[in-house]
Amino acid sequence: SYIDKITSKYNINLGGRKPIAPIISGETLVKNSEQAIAQQILAYQQIVGSINFAAVTTRADISFAASKLSEFLTNPSERHQAAAVRVMQYLAHTKFYSIVYDAMATDPHTTFIASSDASFADDPATRFSSQGYGFKLFNGLIDWKASKQKTVTMSSTEAELLAATAAAREFIWWKRFFEEIILDLGCQPYIKVNNL
Repeated sequence: SYIDKITSKYNINLGGRKPIAPIISGETLVKNSEQAIAQQILAYQQIVGSINFAAVTTRADISFAASKLSEFLTNPSERHQAAAVRVMQYLAHTKFYSIVYDAMATDPHTTFIASSDASFADDPATRFSSQGYGFKLFNGLIDWKASKQKTVTMSSTEAELLAATAAAREFIWWKRFFEEIILDLGCQPYIKVNNL
């Protein structure tokens, strides 16, 4: 109902081709070379705010797109606006996607899994890398985040290590949380790190 509400509020055209991903693979969004007017900025901020709410609450699949779109909140271009509309169209066409938990998941290697990944220097203007992590419990996501790294890394290995560090901090929080609520998962949790 939330997705129906926001697509209606922003008059998102749901006809034509249905996006199969929230953003186009390999698409690079760059800073606007001109200054957007106040109405354009406000409209963009509202639509990205609505996208971000969905990304934070239940839609991990749009977290990276929401993170990228948020970089241009103070001066969006028409290309940024089009990218935001694409994410909204993707949400509308996948509104019945859900996170599913499997109570019968008894494999000790899949009860609680953490994963991290990074994309080295994927911002051509600043050379900052993107990173993300996800946590699954009983085969369903319980925690996720996508963001830009705060430092410029010199290699993909360094970018991956920074992403793994962010995941490890969150991992420690979850481990302490499970101990506090006396939840014994019957397994030794671990973090999957890409390319290390």
